[in-house]
Amino acid sequence: MRFRYNALQLMKRLFIISILAVFLLSGCKFSFGNMFFDVMLKVRGGKFSTKKITLETDKEQIQLTAEVADSERERERGYMEREKVEEGKGMLFIFEDEAPRNFWMKNTLIPLDILYLNNQKEVVTIVENMEPCKVSQCPSYSSRQPAMYALELPAGFVKAHGVMVGDKISEE
Repeated sequence: MRFRYNALQLMKRLFIISILAVFLLSGCKFSFGNMFFDVMLKVRGGKFSTKKITLETDKEQIQLTAEVADSERERERGYMEREKVEEGKGMLFIFEDEAPRNFWMKNTLIPLDILYLNNQKEVVTIVENMEPCKVSQCPSYSSRQPAMYALELPAGFVKAHGVMVGDKISEE
C-alpha cells in the first residue's frame, strides 16, 4: 500500500507541474490586479513605448516625444507618481473609439495641461493647469466634445505655445 500512495502523490505532483508548464509556455499572464503590469514597467525601466509627434498650431510646429498609453492599464497609470515631465515630452492616450473622456489627477505629483483630440487628431478641448490630487475625492477634467486621444503635457505648455482648439497633431 505504501508504494501505491507514493505513486498517487507522484502522479498528482506531475499533473500540477504539467499544468503549470503548459500555462507558462503558452504565454499566458498571471496577474494579481496591476502586479503584472507594474512588474513589466519596472523591467522596462518604468517606461512606456514612445513615438514622435508634431503639434501644429497657427504659429509653429512643435516636435514632441510622446509616451504612448494605449492599453487600459497604461491609461490608468499615466503620469502617476512621476516627479517631472521634461520640456518637449508628453503622454499620448489612445482610445479605441471616440467618446466623452474624463481624466483625474489621483496620485499625480505634477500639474499638467491636457489636450483632448477627436478621431481626426484635432484639439477639441483644452484643460490647463490640472493640479495634483492626493485625496480620495479628486475632481474630474472632462472633454467638451467626444475624443479619441488625449495628450498630457507639462503645465504651462498650452499658454507658452498658444495652443488652441482646432490645432492638430500628426505622427512621424
